[in-house]
Amino acid sequence: MMADLAALLPEGLAVAVEKACGARITGVRPRGGGGASRDGAELDLAWPDGRTASAYMNHDVHKAGAGDDAAFLREAAVLRALSGPLASAGVRVAPYFASIPEQRALVCGLVKGEDRFGSLADAQQRSALARDFMAQLAALHRIDVAKTPVEGMGRVEPAEALIRRRIAAVRETNSGKAWDPLIHLSLDWLEANIPDDMPPPVIVHGDAGPGNFLFEGDRVTALLDWELVHYGDPMADLAMLCLRMLFQGFVPLPEAFAAYEAAGGYPVDLKRLRFWRLLFQTGFARRSRYDDPDAPPPPNLGMNLVYSTIHRRVLSEALADAADVALPQVALPEALPGAHDHSYSIALDDIRNTIVPRLTDQQAAVKAKGMARLIKWWRAIERFGPGFQAAEKSELETALNQEFADHAAAWSAFCECVAGGSIAIDRAIILCNAHETREAALMADAMGGLAATTFAALE
Repeated sequence: MMADLAALLPEGLAVAVEKACGARITGVRPRGGGGASRDGAELDLAWPDGRTASAYMNHDVHKAGAGDDAAFLREAAVLRALSGPLASAGVRVAPYFASIPEQRALVCGLVKGEDRFGSLADAQQRSALARDFMAQLAALHRIDVAKTPVEGMGRVEPAEALIRRRIAAVRETNSGKAWDPLIHLSLDWLEANIPDDMPPPVIVHGDAGPGNFLFEGDRVTALLDWELVHYGDPMADLAMLCLRMLFQGFVPLPEAFAAYEAAGGYPVDLKRLRFWRLLFQTGFARRSRYDDPDAPPPPNLGMNLVYSTIHRRVLSEALADAADVALPQVALPEALPGAHDHSYSIALDDIRNTIVPRLTDQQAAVKAKGMARLIKWWRAIERFGPGFQAAEKSELETALNQEFADHAAAWSAFCECVAGGSIAIDRAIILCNAHETREAALMADAMGGLAATTFAALE
């Protein structure tokens, strides 16, 4: 392998890939990433026996993405199994080549197909493809893991154990300066409402939905992005489909659910589905990875903040729905452009009209667009931030029946009341929703068409 090819990947990764695959890297084409949490690259590989293949590699060298080392091992294990011992199940995946756990790098063969379901204009094609996708989920869920557990995925255990472990893990991180009243309230509701009628565990993809499968025509060619795979309740995959539809279009959910059941999937239980949807949303809504100076940087801060902001606003709405709390309209005071508005506009024009058009590196272009989102956010903070904080301070003072010197003191007192249980839960949920609605308003220009997204109807 030439040094210039190795330089296109993080230090040491090319050598590790060649060792794991038993092949020489003859080409490297960096890509924008495999999902929101990873970087990626297309590789050309050549084996000593003359075989050649093109592969796609996800890598998360800084370990800033979703999951942990154990989750990565589960992902590699299930792809290895579905490419080999469990291939007869008919779940279509990219053929497994190798994995490098130390750098969370996963190398699989390239599969033909496109991933832009939302770009399909033909309604019949969309419906047929959605049916095939739901049939793929049903096929995955039908694998009898009691008889054929996946080597490397860990112990098969009841879904309730997974739920309690996830709640405990999120609660443990919700502490100190990172303590979050919205997360606290949601965890309390989840812990008090764990379903008691879940079926035996199945393989759950964990991130199923549009954008995470390739297709040709009306047929799925491969399910992608298995980094959240686990044993659990099949309704968890249908719940994750709801979350992915926050950002990418699909067919109406009742149509998708009917296709899943018709293909031999489990009966759709909307109550369990809503529980899983809230549990996943709570995990995705944590902000500590952006605010903690000791946390590794996310792959694309601008886009990741957009996703996080949407997750938090939608979580506040979903929690209110679960707790049967009616949400009032939130005050969003208008304001004149900030003192530095023109400078922000010049910077955005430079990125849009000069920098991005001249970039040939896809990763650099993605990062530049992410920076543009940050600039839009900063501009909104300068313009609307003071008025939003004043409105929230007034609301908090009314709710707590106390005056405060500034917004920070009012918010701190509110957090103490939520943590101590001295404020009514419905009132706390309303105030959290108001906070997240204003945070989303600050990010609205950066979010573009995603600004008003919410959960699709279940029925």
